[in-house]
Amino acid sequence: MENLWIIFIFIYSFLKGSREGMKKAALKKSSSSEILFFYTLIGFILTIPFSKDAFSLAPIYIFYVFLKSAVVCTAWIFAFIAIDKMSVSLYGITDLSRMVFSTLLGVIVLGESFTVQKAIGVILVIAGLMLANLKKTSSGTKEITLPVLIAVLLNCFLNAVSGTMDKVLMKYMLSSQLQFWFMLFTTVIYGAILLVKREKISIKTLKTNYWVPLMSISLIIGDRLLFEANASPLSEVTVMTVIKQSSVIVTVLTGWLVFKEKHILYKMMCTLIVLSGIFIALI
Repeated sequence: MENLWIIFIFIYSFLKGSREGMKKAALKKSSSSEILFFYTLIGFILTIPFSKDAFSLAPIYIFYVFLKSAVVCTAWIFAFIAIDKMSVSLYGITDLSRMVFSTLLGVIVLGESFTVQKAIGVILVIAGLMLANLKKTSSGTKEITLPVLIAVLLNCFLNAVSGTMDKVLMKYMLSSQLQFWFMLFTTVIYGAILLVKREKISIKTLKTNYWVPLMSISLIIGDRLLFEANASPLSEVTVMTVIKQSSVIVTVLTGWLVFKEKHILYKMMCTLIVLSGIFIALI
């Protein structure tokens, strides 16, 4: 099937959207540093049986994967900081701002044109995000504080950088090679962070925190599908970017059905504004 990559991206988006709720649930039992290390460690172990060609990759490309891993590790740290301080549904909406960064990277780094449609799209995305933050909590305060907003935006920017790197890297390696080295490097980086912080790890609590292995399985399956989609010569970055945004629907519904969050209709309206901006930008 020549358009199988489109199905892969839809499945990836569903898994990504569901992981945001898993992160929120996992943080109720364990610290972000513990979750990130064991989340990636389990993921790395799961990749080993499918990585027989990993060591045939040229050293220079292994180094490039390390750079990607460092970018993603930093992004995930900011993501956990943000999602711990805000609702799952609002996090999902705010996370769509990575589309703005993807557009800017395309214009500045890749020399793509900044059309009127893209300008209108960016304005709608920003408007939707601002409207989402206008709704106040029951205590009368806004849900997003400045430090949390900065964490969200840094996460989105770094994820946009990572997404750009994926398309380039998959021209020179297999998805199994990229996944093996990516998971190895992220595990090592988070392990080093734990050692530097000398954070106490509660193995007893982690053993009962079932969200961590579930997140790992979701990550491995989702990323493998994403890498395979990027490897397809028929895949288009712009189309993949649009499809990825569908993950916000899963995130918002998770916030409503699982975490009983309020103002869901309002947040869905904001989501539609943001999504309309994304589609207009890619016309």
